Amino acid sequence: MPDFVIGLATVLISAGITYLIVRRFTAQDVATEADRAARESSRADVAWERADRRSERLNALLEATDDAILRVGSDLVIRAASPVTGEILARGDVQFRGMPLIEATVDFRLEELTRKAIAGEVHRGEIDIRDGRLGHSDEARHVSVVAAPDGDGGAWLVLRDLTEVRRLRQIRTEFVDNLSHELRTPLSTIRLLAETIGGAAAKGDVSGVASRSAKIEVEVLHLVQMADEMLDLATLEAGEIPLRKADFDLVALAEEVAQRFAPVAAQHGGGIDVIGTGPLLISGDRDRLRQAVANLVHNAVKYSREGGRVELQIDRLSDGGSQIAVVDHGIGIDRAHLSRIFERFFTVERVDGGAGAVGGGGTGLGLAIARHAVLRHGGDITVTSTAGVGTTFTMTLPATGAAS
Repeated sequence: MPDFVIGLATVLISAGITYLIVRRFTAQDVATEADRAARESSRADVAWERADRRSERLNALLEATDDAILRVGSDLVIRAASPVTGEILARGDVQFRGMPLIEATVDFRLEELTRKAIAGEVHRGEIDIRDGRLGHSDEARHVSVVAAPDGDGGAWLVLRDLTEVRRLRQIRTEFVDNLSHELRTPLSTIRLLAETIGGAAAKGDVSGVASRSAKIEVEVLHLVQMADEMLDLATLEAGEIPLRKADFDLVALAEEVAQRFAPVAAQHGGGIDVIGTGPLLISGDRDRLRQAVANLVHNAVKYSREGGRVELQIDRLSDGGSQIAVVDHGIGIDRAHLSRIFERFFTVERVDGGAGAVGGGGTGLGLAIARHAVLRHGGDITVTSTAGVGTTFTMTLPATGAAS
């Protein structure tokens, strides 16, 4: 056999073996790569499922919380925000995702806290956010802030609206201060009078003892009245006592209250007029509404001028409801005080010295009691006043009577 034949055979055999080896290893590699790809795909699917579950949990958290929760990137751009963010930041229905933080809040203090959180520190603070919505320019939100790193170069912000909490704290503080003041004055007076009674008795001054005893009785009655009114206000606010509903004539009720306070008004040359034709039947708790009207009339008489008259105007409204307006032509209320007129213990005397008032001071609870009594009946009470001209308190009650 020639040498070239042998050589050719050797080459062909070698090529065949090489082909078989290559084919074998290529098939194994393909199978291996396919298995690895399948495993990677499975792991990717698991990772996506976990990411989806985390995303669902995060979305559920953002949806459920009453706090504003924002995730901010290292570039100080908002990546995610809970639905209530617009309300707490006083921005309304705004899409915050993709918005620069400073544009969303216009507050450099919040941006500063966020920068510190991005740097790896947890910081807390409180800020006031001005309400930028139309018609709310005078309002502000007091907001607490917790800023913490998110572990990915950004920060989580949790904002909680403390506006109502601050308002309630202020009311509580003012309540305690006012209560202390209201109790201290009559108690001090009683103590002083009690000390002087002994001296008057030792001198045989019977008229002095009687006079001081009468004054002590007045102060004690003032304390009893305050205690009763505080209890009434507390029960009205809590809704603990159900309203005793019945039909009654509102005009007759107004005449009854007018007769009660007519002697007080007459002491200063004034009077009370009831304007309205009865019967005007309404449904509600007569005692509670009589107390409300009495408090308004007492207030009107107290702040009337010498010889001033108070009017009780009763009307049936077109929707079937009823209205009673208590009108005085007295000293009026400064516009700056109107928003506080129904607050507990708030009295004009305390801020203005009560200049022009003829009926003496009160507990500062009467108007608050009147307001809550009317609200319990599903009605409303408003006030209009012009300093130096007079004041009108208007009670409006629904056609259906008492609220549930």
